[in-house]
Amino acid sequence: MPNARNSEICQQTKDSIANAAVDLLLLDADLSVSLLCRQAGVSRNAFYRNFDSIEEVVGYYLRSRWIRYASSLPDRRDLLDSPGRYLIIYIYGQRPLLRSLRQKQMLGVLEEMFLEVLGPDVGTPPSLRYHRNGMAFLIYGLVRTMIENDFTETPEEVFQLMDSVSGK
Repeated sequence: MPNARNSEICQQTKDSIANAAVDLLLLDADLSVSLLCRQAGVSRNAFYRNFDSIEEVVGYYLRSRWIRYASSLPDRRDLLDSPGRYLIIYIYGQRPLLRSLRQKQMLGVLEEMFLEVLGPDVGTPPSLRYHRNGMAFLIYGLVRTMIENDFTETPEEVFQLMDSVSGK
């Protein structure tokens, strides 16, 4: 049975590393594992015990903040009905970080997050896998365009585009 104290320390270490990575990305620093470890106050061993790459750290940060955001919604049934819409709102709130990721050509972590959140689960039947992957990439494409347009469109304007494409 895992030790609760060790799990808590591991979680704190991961969060410290992720927060330091975002702080450095927002400062426009040339991010390296050594610089990140200094900023987070952890050893390189602690970094590599928890992550394989800086991109994985950023993905962890985005996913953990998404989970926190989704958990804070007053009525999570809406989230189940329209996860893509809520993901777009969440992403819009992460504009400074995403601008930095675009500049550093690290937006691949965002694509992975979209597939994880919106894509098919392991047990998804093959016929639904196409639908789930298609929706994940459609919404990712809209968000990617938002990022490339430097967020000139609000989430509401993107929702209108989504509705016009789907015929609503």
